[in-house]
Amino acid sequence: MSKEFINQKIPGVKYGGMIIYGERKIPLPEDAIISITLGARFNIWRTIVNGFLTRFVMKQMMNNPGLLYAELVGNMEEGYGQTMTVWESKAMVPFRDSGSHKFSMKFFSWVFYSGKVHAYFSTYKANGYIPTFEEANQIAREYGRFFEGGKLIRKAQKPDISKLLKKKA
Repeated sequence: MSKEFINQKIPGVKYGGMIIYGERKIPLPEDAIISITLGARFNIWRTIVNGFLTRFVMKQMMNNPGLLYAELVGNMEEGYGQTMTVWESKAMVPFRDSGSHKFSMKFFSWVFYSGKVHAYFSTYKANGYIPTFEEANQIAREYGRFFEGGKLIRKAQKPDISKLLKKKA
C-alpha cells in the first residue's frame, strides 16, 4: 500500500491546517521512534518560509520506507509549525542528516534560531503509542530541548507518556 500526504482542515482555524502521512492506528515496532519539532512565535515571514521548507522536506519523507507516520501542522495566525514523525528506529537519523532536510537545517536555521522564536525538539521511544497533535505539542513544550531566540534554555528530557495516558482515562 502506498502512502501519500493528505491535507486536512482543523475546525475553527482559518489560516492553518494539518497534513497527515500514513495511518495513526498501525502496529508499531517495539523500537519505533517519535520525533517532534515545534517552532512557535514565528512572524509571518518565518511562517511562510517554514511552510515552504516543510513542503520541500515532505518529498524526502515520501521516499523513506522507514517513515511509519507523520503529522505536520501549521497556523499562520498563531505563528507556529509542528512536525511529528514516527520512524523505524534506524531510519530517522539518516533522514535527518541527509538530503533536503539537512539542507533546510543548515541554510535556513534562522527560521528556528533567531528573533523571538521558541523552538522545541523531542525524540523518544514510542512505547506503542502515537500521541495526538495536542499531546505532541504538550510533549515538545514540556520535555523537548528548548531554544529561545537561538539560545539553549533547557535540554531534552524523557517524556512521561504514562502521565498523558492517565489524563485520557
